[in-house]
Amino acid sequence: MGTNWSRRWQSAALLGLVLGLVAATPANAVMSGDESQRAPSSDPDYAAGKAAFEAKDWAGVIGPMTKVIERRPWHDNAHSLLGFAYRKTGDYQRSLAAYETALGLNPHNRGALEYLGEAYIDLGRIAEAEALLVTLERECKRIAVGFSNGGWTSGCEEWNDLKAALAAHHAGQPMPEHD
Repeated sequence: MGTNWSRRWQSAALLGLVLGLVAATPANAVMSGDESQRAPSSDPDYAAGKAAFEAKDWAGVIGPMTKVIERRPWHDNAHSLLGFAYRKTGDYQRSLAAYETALGLNPHNRGALEYLGEAYIDLGRIAEAEALLVTLERECKRIAVGFSNGGWTSGCEEWNDLKAALAAHHAGQPMPEHD
């Protein structure tokens, strides 16, 4: 009995120490429902490529993201953003190759799935874009189930964007622009 009591006391003391340290650490949670601001990348090439992407300077995305990929070929988001930039500059061969690489590295990359679907729409490959919409819905549900106690609505931005692009195509309208 003495040994069990000693272990319990040591466990309780350790737990108290850990909780004390956690309580002393400032919280970084955002409780308002708004997304927290993302810190800029510590990789200056990725940061420059991302800034060019946000400015819709498609030619300005290509150089920096190519440098990122040379150093970190496993960076699926860099491949995805590079694919988007190639598509916007009309280089569909490189665009599709970049999306293929991004999805080969991370088949759950929702941005790459959306952007590939939009490339398929541009190329008139509508059945493939519609198939990607189904895949993207599954990915959005997979993420939502993990973080929202099993619920899912159409709140997945990538799914919404690809769905809107397909609807515009079917209505004979240009693809809507999005961020």
